[in-house]
Amino acid sequence: VRARHTRDVSQMRLRDALIVGVAQIGALIPSVSRSGSTLTAALFLNFKREEAARFSFLLGLPAIALAGLKELWVLLRADLPAHAWPHLMFGLVVASVSAFFAIWGLMKFLERFSTWPFVIYRALLGVFLIVAVSTGLLT
Repeated sequence: VRARHTRDVSQMRLRDALIVGVAQIGALIPSVSRSGSTLTAALFLNFKREEAARFSFLLGLPAIALAGLKELWVLLRADLPAHAWPHLMFGLVVASVSAFFAIWGLMKFLERFSTWPFVIYRALLGVFLIVAVSTGLLT
């Protein structure tokens, strides 16, 4: 059965949001991405690819913001020298701009193409890692 992916976020019900939110638990499994698990759940619920990705990224904002604030708190308590803060702020700006363009690029990709290339990539990588670890190539 081929998915239609016809729904958009305006049609999301509480049940849908809970299913996508619970899908984040998949990220507790090593190598499973939070955004990948939520994106997959939203696609399973027949949301359009770009809508599913947008909701997945928006769902991650609170966790990312809280993690960033926690790290900032750790840095504030670390008694860093004053000259280190501009470097940290520059890194934060560069990382934020890079993340914005990466997400923007992915959204543009998903507007035109399927997520199948990512599925195939992850499956092949998984098979390679299982074989490599089981044969001793990777330890």
